[in-house]
Amino acid sequence: MISIQNKMVVAENCKEYRPKNDVMGLEVSYISNSCNDCVNFVDEQCSKKLFDEIEKIVNMN
Repeated sequence: MISIQNKMVVAENCKEYRPKNDVMGLEVSYISNSCNDCVNFVDEQCSKKLFDEIEKIVNMN
């Protein structure tokens, strides 16, 4: 299981992040982005297969 914090860090660094709740291009949520809120994150996995790559890069820094 991926931690909430990891999902937030990855979402903040993902160029393909697209919020599920989007109104006229503005994000509705006032909380931090998370993979859980991305249209590309389905069944606890990134459909673009970017999560592991981004997490690896973030963890190197």
